[in-house]
Amino acid sequence: MKLLKKAQVGGLQGFILSIVTVAIVLAIGLIVMTELRTATKELRTAASLNESVATGAALDNSGELFISASACRNASMVNVPLDGALCNVSSTGVVTLSPANFSGNGFIDYSHYVPSASYNSTGTIITKLATVPTWIGIIIIVALAFIVLSFFIGRRQ
Repeated sequence: MKLLKKAQVGGLQGFILSIVTVAIVLAIGLIVMTELRTATKELRTAASLNESVATGAALDNSGELFISASACRNASMVNVPLDGALCNVSSTGVVTLSPANFSGNGFIDYSHYVPSASYNSTGTIITKLATVPTWIGIIIIVALAFIVLSFFIGRRQ
């Protein structure tokens, strides 16, 4: 049985189109899942009072769950201004404390979104889907190897 080069190239074209289609569907799926996760976090908010945190550390509900800080206190429970120099809480919830005013941890009051079960499960799905692109690369390499090998096997017969 003799293989035609034209058929091999046609098969390669269909394979490439199917890989591109899968990549587009996965990208759209990731975008939709990210938007769903954003929508589920905005349903409820809460306040955390007197959370103990060291300088350079992040608050428990940091990252995209963090909204804003309202108060900062040292170990003696004396209010310290949130002015950026003495006590600074970044927009993602990372705390920087002035060594002159804090001998240990500081205590922060802040607002945050409450992660719901749907928020957490959507985050898990996004994490799992993010590993799919590595498999697409492996599938492409195996398919190209198969095409090259079939070309050389066809030439021998």
